[in-house]
Amino acid sequence: MPPRRVHLRDAAFGAHPDADVHGAARSADRRRRWLAGVALGGQGSYAAAATALAPLVKGHDRDPLFASLAASTLASHHRQVGCHGPARDLDARALALVLGAREAGETDPDDVDAAGAELDARLGLAADALGLGGLILARRLHARAEEAFRERPLGWRGRLRLRWVAAELALAGDDPHRALNEAQKGFHLLSTLDSLRHHLKTEIVLGVALNTLGSSEAVPLLRKVVARTWELRLASLAWPSALVLATAVPVEREHWNGLARSALSHVIAGCAAREAELLPASPWLPSWLLRSGDRSATNEWTNFLTDKAPDRVKVRLEASDRDVERHSAVGRGSRDDGPDL
Repeated sequence: MPPRRVHLRDAAFGAHPDADVHGAARSADRRRRWLAGVALGGQGSYAAAATALAPLVKGHDRDPLFASLAASTLASHHRQVGCHGPARDLDARALALVLGAREAGETDPDDVDAAGAELDARLGLAADALGLGGLILARRLHARAEEAFRERPLGWRGRLRLRWVAAELALAGDDPHRALNEAQKGFHLLSTLDSLRHHLKTEIVLGVALNTLGSSEAVPLLRKVVARTWELRLASLAWPSALVLATAVPVEREHWNGLARSALSHVIAGCAAREAELLPASPWLPSWLLRSGDRSATNEWTNFLTDKAPDRVKVRLEASDRDVERHSAVGRGSRDDGPDL
């Protein structure tokens, strides 16, 4: 069955992240075009997302707000495949664009406004710094973002992403208790939200924090998340989730690695040419997994969806190739996406 067609907001920030939004990727309406790019990125279709978003960035003189939002979104897509250097350049541009705008404009509950664009860029820069190995700089940039919005109105998306990045920083700094606290704060923000993609991303953050502490609560949570990302074809969340389970459960390593391989193949097949060129140099993608995810594997996603998860698994992170698993499930500011938005 092909993905359903729904309202664009519902695809980007609602209950149907698997919706078919390709038709809106070339819309003349900037908001519709940006929402389509956000949804496509969540599905792992990065080249299609770039088709929607790149013209918005180029049109910065006509609409700096959506140029900034589009640059941050493209940056998040780069982070989701480990390309933090190019992501940093885009986030820096996004921040310059929104700070240079003459008018703040109206506020928006989804943070599709000047304040939301500024925070997207600031948090993106913090996530970029972390991905490039600068934990101290990342902490400083995140603290600046927190301070900049301490007394300013902010929508749900900005508040949630602040907690995502805070949790990732805590995990990177070997402070799992703080990571759990930040993840729980993010989870509590979900009570009034209908964004399924953001729910799943937040549950990944919470599940990894619980797992790092050895909590048995991580098992059902992470299994549920993996099952839903498979069902919804959210490849940008599916492959790192499967990769976590591969390293967490040695007896099931081959099974979960196979699922991660198939999902990443789908992502790479959907990458723009520039991203595909950068992937081999990424320290965040295990080389064995990257080699298996070539751009010719166009049918592997179907196989991925037909695989059955084991009935029982125990989730416990272990050291792994380039230590990617520890961070990949939490996101690159991430991480839908990344990233994610």
